[in-house]
Amino acid sequence: MDNNYSTLQYNSKARWLSYWYQISETLQRNPSSVLIIGKGSSIVENTISTIAPDIKIVTLDINRKLLPDVAGDIKALPFKDSSFDCILCCQVLEHIPFEAIKDTLKDFSRITKNSVVIFEPHKRKYLKIEIDAPMIGKKSLIMKYPFKKKSIKSRQHFWEINRGVSYREVKRVIKKYFIVEKTFLNEINCNHRFFILKKMRLK
Repeated sequence: MDNNYSTLQYNSKARWLSYWYQISETLQRNPSSVLIIGKGSSIVENTISTIAPDIKIVTLDINRKLLPDVAGDIKALPFKDSSFDCILCCQVLEHIPFEAIKDTLKDFSRITKNSVVIFEPHKRKYLKIEIDAPMIGKKSLIMKYPFKKKSIKSRQHFWEINRGVSYREVKRVIKKYFIVEKTFLNEINCNHRFFILKKMRLK
């Protein structure tokens, strides 16, 4: 495994909450089979296998050193139609040009039977207010910075939400192939955006 994925710096507190959401949202889909695109630290894969050992998990990554079940490119997924109940794809799509994700999402729709869980970086300034009080409980308010940045400075990412493309643009492309059941932010790191998608059934 690449050293970057096995460090505590990479697996930060905020990232652990994102792992929790990836695991929770995937299990809530009640799948019998899951395709995990982007093997990373293997924490999500291993935890799902422990909690729900009957779920068939297949991992795909372009990096052979991570020892995925399938070494391959997200732009050319080598799977048959309706191969998996759920696809989990986290922090991967930003590694290909935004113009290419339309075809990738179309391929997701072809491969999944039911649902897709996506997690992408959503970069912007924000103000977060948290309240934990009797009768009210724990509440969180996130004030979003409304303007996108025109360019992105990254050696690895072609785009991020609000850096290169807007949140609205990302949702518009997703809605061509999926119903957005919900979308939300990691409340510890508000730069982590989740999209929970349901396959669009053709009439």
